[in-house]
Amino acid sequence: MITWNYKGALAALALISLAACEEGQGGAFPQTSTATRPVALSQAKMAFGAVTLMAPIGFCIDKSSLKQNFALMARCDALGAPSASAGAPTAILTASFSRASTTIPTALDTTTALGLDAPSDAVEYENSVTFRARGPSPAKGLSGTHWRGTARVGTQMMGLALYGPAGGRAVSAEGRALLVALIAKMSSETQD
Repeated sequence: MITWNYKGALAALALISLAACEEGQGGAFPQTSTATRPVALSQAKMAFGAVTLMAPIGFCIDKSSLKQNFALMARCDALGAPSASAGAPTAILTASFSRASTTIPTALDTTTALGLDAPSDAVEYENSVTFRARGPSPAKGLSGTHWRGTARVGTQMMGLALYGPAGGRAVSAEGRALLVALIAKMSSETQD
């Protein structure tokens, strides 16, 4: 399974900007020129065209993060599309793709493979699993406790990680609901 290992400046910048916005705290985003503003996408072809990643409502895909098997998503306002944020929680969401195996890895399989602490709140569905895990956060200001999800989407296995500030909406039950909705949306789009 491919895991998220992107700790670039964009993630830190996005999180610093987003930290003030949790639960309506406001916060002004610095204005950047069009030439330096990140490009926000609502969807992107992944895994050499095998699947189309569709960002959850209020989130956009950072075009500069895209690889064939990896994408970073943040609230759209952090990526230059303020009208598309739709009240989404402050968070960084990553998606990675690899060829699907015959079985969905369990929460324990995933946490063991990634060197995370034992999973909690695991819920297994027909073609996916979601759970909480604890490990190093990808950027300052994010909680080490985060949501993970693994799902079979067409011919691909999709791994998700959702990080937010400690006590924020993304690390609450709302975070799981966001992953479950994304998995359902992606799964329904790939069915014949």
